[in-house]
Amino acid sequence: MDVPAYRTFAVEVSRVRRLCPSFVRITFSGDDLVGFGASGADQRIKVVLPAPGTSAAQLVTTCSGWGEDWYPRWLQAPEASRPLLRTYTVRAARPSRGEVDVDFVLHGTGAAVTSPLAGPGCSGPASRWAATARVGDRLVVVGPDRPGQGRAWGREWAPPPGGRLLLVGDETAVPAACAVLEALEPEAAHRTVALLEVPCPEDALQPVASGGAQVRWLPRLGPHGDAPHGSLLVEAVASLLAGQRELAPAPGEAHEDDADLDLLWDVPEAVSSGDLYAWVAGEAGVVRDVRRLVRAAGLPKASLAAMGYWRAGRTEAA
Repeated sequence: MDVPAYRTFAVEVSRVRRLCPSFVRITFSGDDLVGFGASGADQRIKVVLPAPGTSAAQLVTTCSGWGEDWYPRWLQAPEASRPLLRTYTVRAARPSRGEVDVDFVLHGTGAAVTSPLAGPGCSGPASRWAATARVGDRLVVVGPDRPGQGRAWGREWAPPPGGRLLLVGDETAVPAACAVLEALEPEAAHRTVALLEVPCPEDALQPVASGGAQVRWLPRLGPHGDAPHGSLLVEAVASLLAGQRELAPAPGEAHEDDADLDLLWDVPEAVSSGDLYAWVAGEAGVVRDVRRLVRAAGLPKASLAAMGYWRAGRTEAA
């Protein structure tokens, strides 16, 4: 099977652009990125951060030599000085120019940036780094060494031809959802609905060339204060399903128990060719609740990609 090797890429911040109150786009550049294996859509990479008490210069010097052996060498590093790993989505990649864009989520209108795997309101090392990122800052990212498609490249979006498409996510899933929307062919866009929950109304980004997809932004901040995180998504999915014809359950497919529904990451190996394909990402508890709704409506597991990007009260270990 043709799969990429993952390696470290030494990068430098070349642009920092505030998109709206809750999102900032950071462009990483470098000659190293000419060899980056872009996959498109919701591709994930690792952002490598200096351990407490160490510098970015030390990080680049240390990690740049890891190459394809980056993970075992990361594990072998002394815990006190081990670089920190955080997972983010590639918003856009331009390997020919040696550039990769990553959108970081900002919490409210303040300066603190949240890690997608730490969750809104949490101030972790990635949050602190991104909040103060400046042009010229050096860092390291980990990604595939050549272009390709599929899960081996950190990409989960894999709908079958035809049928309706549903994207559901909180603000940590917005960068991936927007990348997916922009990549849709016009024919597919017309049968796509995206439900995206964000902190405030000004966070309603407009994906470029969304091609007629129905994008519903659900800001938690309203005239009566903040709605609980994820509550608007669950309500919107329930309403959408209630207004659709009933899905046909997969023949002979058993209903999962609660343990199965608590899976943090559940993406089918083989995608069904049914009438609806759903992509759900964000806080694990919210993803679980949305997953329950669409499964109860009869959507087969093979038509549902459910991804917990972060879990409330827990930070990402690696």
